[in-house]
Amino acid sequence: MKSGWVKVVTLVLVAEKIIQHIFVTMAFYFNWKDIRSTVAVSPDALMILGAIAAILFALSLWGLFRQKRWATGLIRGLAVFDLVGEFVAQGRIDIVINVSFIVALILLFLPPMVRRRGSRQEG
Repeated sequence: MKSGWVKVVTLVLVAEKIIQHIFVTMAFYFNWKDIRSTVAVSPDALMILGAIAAILFALSLWGLFRQKRWATGLIRGLAVFDLVGEFVAQGRIDIVINVSFIVALILLFLPPMVRRRGSRQEG
């Protein structure tokens, strides 16, 4: 069975995460729609962490394109970071589930499939 769709979906979702983190970082910087008042923790910290996350997601996208084994682990680690970040930013356990949360959840499960299917094709 072709596994190309798994890699394509993973690439698209990682690209979405890059765009999302850039957009949210800019929103905090420019305080669009008074976003700074909507978070439970320091918006400056979230802005810095969001910029770092965007850079690391971009690095993982490059690694995925280059078929580097570490890329899938980095993607999963960043997905966990994103999931935890949603709880921290919203400051509650019963958070609002949004697209960012769902994409991060999916990125926990797709990268191992990319790695597994890639090693099957090599062998």
